Amino acid sequence: MLGEAGVDGGSLAQELGLDLAKIQDPGERLQSDPVIHLLNRTAVTFGDSIFGARIGRDYQPGRLGILDYLFLTSGNLDNALETVAKYNIVAADYGAYEYQKNSSDRRAAMIRTMPGEVDYTHAELFVVSWQLTMARHATGRDLRSARIELSQLASATHRDLLEALGVKSIEYGCPAATLSLSWDDLRLPLLGADPLLAAVLQRHADSRRPASPGWPAKVRAYLAAGLADRNMTLEVAARDLTVSPRSLQEYLHLAGTSWRAELASARDGLAIELLRSSSLPVSAIAYRVGFSDARSFRRAFRRQNGCSPDEYRRGVPLLD
Repeated sequence: MLGEAGVDGGSLAQELGLDLAKIQDPGERLQSDPVIHLLNRTAVTFGDSIFGARIGRDYQPGRLGILDYLFLTSGNLDNALETVAKYNIVAADYGAYEYQKNSSDRRAAMIRTMPGEVDYTHAELFVVSWQLTMARHATGRDLRSARIELSQLASATHRDLLEALGVKSIEYGCPAATLSLSWDDLRLPLLGADPLLAAVLQRHADSRRPASPGWPAKVRAYLAAGLADRNMTLEVAARDLTVSPRSLQEYLHLAGTSWRAELASARDGLAIELLRSSSLPVSAIAYRVGFSDARSFRRAFRRQNGCSPDEYRRGVPLLD
């Protein structure tokens, strides 16, 4: 990928003490640290603040091996994104994917969460750009209606980034890197759809998935004991569970979930319980489940349940 961008990856990798051949081997599972260091150093070397987006834009499908072929052989774009969320752990060890569908605005979002202790600026730009490139290649459409959210803050390169990604708008300062597509786009058939080959590839991918040590139950028990703590972050949880943030994300991803999904589920579960079993005002419930203000809680509750907390409470009887 670096060579296609005019970068002497070999020299940079040697300078960083990295094995470039291993990084570029489609059969190897990408290790986060060397890839992130190489992306960041290359961006600095070339003075390119949106380098990750350009690498993703110029990406040639197939370079990530089985993950790309799982995407390309899916029946439609919806199937492809679900498959990537499930099997990304076979190709790389960093961050976690979630695939969420929202019937209220008839869109679905591919969400990529990443640990916060490393500079992931170029990694998240590559992630959303790679997703778009794969989707465009697989459907033959430009998908300009795609929506992009990034965790990084807006900068002077906003217009350059819009052009590189080929979209109309980007939101910054969001919880995670997100690609959102309309239901019409998601139903688009893929040019290389092959259900028989897709089934073979999925069986092979299943055989390559690392074993999960059963962390979801540990995380759920931990969250149940401390949801009122508004500092409930991945980093804090990882410290308390004596594991690195990156490893915790990976363990959860291996089990088909993520820190973000588990936190949202735990908060939502407790909120529903309190709405049903108490007469606490919504502002108090927001505080109890770990939100700093009622507005954020209402927004999150509607996203999870399709209605506001007040609407939910009016629709169910108060439990004795």
